[in-house]
Amino acid sequence: MGNKAKIAIAILVLLAVILGVAAYVISMPSSRIQPPAKYAPTSTPPAGVAVVVASKPLTAGQPIPAESLKVLHYPQFPSGAYHQTRSVIGQVPVTSIGAGVPVLHSNMVSGLATQVPAGNLAMAIRVNEEIAVGDHLHPGDFVDVFTTLPGNEGQMHGGWPTQSRLLLAGLRVLAVGPQTVAHGLQPVAGQQGDNGIVNGQNANGQQQPPSTVVLQVPVASAATLALASAQGHLLLALRNPKSTGMPDVQDFPIPTPALIPTKIPLSQRKAALQKPENRAYAGLTLPGLAGKSKAEAQAMRPLPPPPPMMQVYNGSQKTAVPY
Repeated sequence: MGNKAKIAIAILVLLAVILGVAAYVISMPSSRIQPPAKYAPTSTPPAGVAVVVASKPLTAGQPIPAESLKVLHYPQFPSGAYHQTRSVIGQVPVTSIGAGVPVLHSNMVSGLATQVPAGNLAMAIRVNEEIAVGDHLHPGDFVDVFTTLPGNEGQMHGGWPTQSRLLLAGLRVLAVGPQTVAHGLQPVAGQQGDNGIVNGQNANGQQQPPSTVVLQVPVASAATLALASAQGHLLLALRNPKSTGMPDVQDFPIPTPALIPTKIPLSQRKAALQKPENRAYAGLTLPGLAGKSKAEAQAMRPLPPPPPMMQVYNGSQKTAVPY
């Protein structure tokens, strides 16, 4: 046999061996085959529950900005905590909160104060059944406030007659007695006060009329309501919430304030009194509430007391004459 034939036979034998090995490997169970490991990039969520904490110290009485908050993950969720920062942004803490401390519901300003929009105040006035629209007021109603101001023409020269007029229009009722527009501020069942009243009822279960009503008052009008409440008689009138009619107050003179901003130039005083906070601080005088200008108020002076009188009888006639 020649060399070439021997080489060909060796090549064929080698190919047969290779094919046999390949067939054996292919026939092996797939569990024995270890494919190359492929690692897909995965993000493992942090363990625990999301809790909003202060990223920097929070000051009591200051609205919370977004940059002062962050979210950490705790093994357990603290009672009264928040899951998301958007639920906390803008709220006002009642106590200072340190950095890294969870922000809790109990640390936030709550109750009736949260129902008062910026630029307004919640003011209480004392009422009876007549003033409170026959006890038909409810939190959330809108009222017009009328005042009756007693006259003083009998005591003052240049005084004013008894007058009754619309004082403030379209005020929102925030509370009537213990009932308020704030959620969760209804009186607790069975709670009894020092006067024996339980949830607005007396010991016999009879409903008691409210003694106070809380109104939402613009800051600039706070002094007006305070003075009229102290010196006059108030009367509340229910307003339809769809009613849009309002008095054109800009067509009437501004009542004379009790304080004049004399520390600034005369040309700037009128503009300064347009600021609601300045107007409330300047206050109001009783003549100003009655519609008197500053000059008219300064011209007012007490009338001299009436002369003493004596009764003169002439038969059946009686005459009073000074002496």
